[in-house]
Amino acid sequence: MHKLILFAAFTLCLASAHAQQRKTWYTSNSGDAGILSLATVEMDGRTVNPVVRWSPVFNFGTNVNWDFANKAGMFVGWNVRNIGLITRDSILQDDRFKRRVYMLGVPLGLKFGNMDKGFFYFGGEVGFPFHYKEKFFPDGKRKDKEKNREWFSERTTQLTTAVFAGFHFKKRFSLKAQYFINNFFNQDYITTNAQGQQIKPYANYSANIFFITFGFDFKTKNIWESKQPPKRETML
Repeated sequence: MHKLILFAAFTLCLASAHAQQRKTWYTSNSGDAGILSLATVEMDGRTVNPVVRWSPVFNFGTNVNWDFANKAGMFVGWNVRNIGLITRDSILQDDRFKRRVYMLGVPLGLKFGNMDKGFFYFGGEVGFPFHYKEKFFPDGKRKDKEKNREWFSERTTQLTTAVFAGFHFKKRFSLKAQYFINNFFNQDYITTNAQGQQIKPYANYSANIFFITFGFDFKTKNIWESKQPPKRETML
């Protein structure tokens, strides 16, 4: 008899918790006000000190959100971001390189907290670089800079993986940190130098980018929301 009472009480608790859950599907369009990035860089066995890079433009995306409970949910989406690094490769000279890619990213994440007032989120992302740009400043002189642009370049890794974590504040503002597990450069990339010899310019070059982004949601649209059952009064 006691077991039956305990089972009934447990069932009622589960039903009550289920009745309080909010189940919602919606989309959110977002933009990044700026990306502040650095990297861990090694070249020919020595550490290269990168320069802080700021990329404020052309960073946007869309997520499909599923809030499967009042304080828990998940999301998947797509984004386009300006990812890159600035380095001084030479030991003796102030030669500076600015390299970046525009990347299509597909994030998948979980979120926990109050979805209206603020929540923590984390997850992983795969990326597909589609446009590469490189600027070379010999001795740091901007007037002597050299440019190189390539669509779907093989100079960088063709498929990237990254992990991220962040916090979304009440006023649709978010702060996120993201780390790329892959090397930014394709170490097997082959090109031909001025003497006609084939070389691998990035064979001994590794860079893992880390960035902090300041983002915001500028539009949301509900897809589906469950209706809460009416509360029932208990008769004693």
